[in-house]
Formats: sequence, structure tokens, C-alpha cells
Amino acid sequence: MKIIISALIVMLVLSVGIENEGPIKVIEGRSCEEKLYENTCEEKECNVACQKKHGNSATGHCNAIEDCICRFPC
Repeated sequence: MKIIISALIVMLVLSVGIENEGPIKVIEGRSCEEKLYENTCEEKECNVACQKKHGNSATGHCNAIEDCICRFPC
């Protein structure tokens, strides 16, 4: 009887351990980047152009050398 109870407890512990890892799946949020245009950049226009091309979740910004860089979900 003790062997059966011990085996059941071990199975319970193992199943709880397996169950805890199963539903926790992390989806990697990847972000892609594209250069829309070079050497002339206005922040507002860059952001609008980026969202027109890649949707509302995209963001456009000007970098230090005045390139319009668009970031969007892959």
C-alpha cells in the first residue's frame, strides 16, 4: 500500500511540474527595421510614412544623420 501511495505522490509531483512549464510559452516579439529615406528627415513626416507603409503599430524616427528609420513588428 505504501508503494502505491508513494508512486501516486511522485506522479502527482511530476505532472504538476510538467503542467507548469507547458502553458507558459513566451512569444518572442521581433521587431524589424527599414530605412525609408536618407539625408532629409522630419520626425512627423517620417512617422506618418512609416505607418502608411507598415500599419499603425509601426513607428518612424530620424536618426543622427537624418535618415528616416521605420520599426515595425515582423
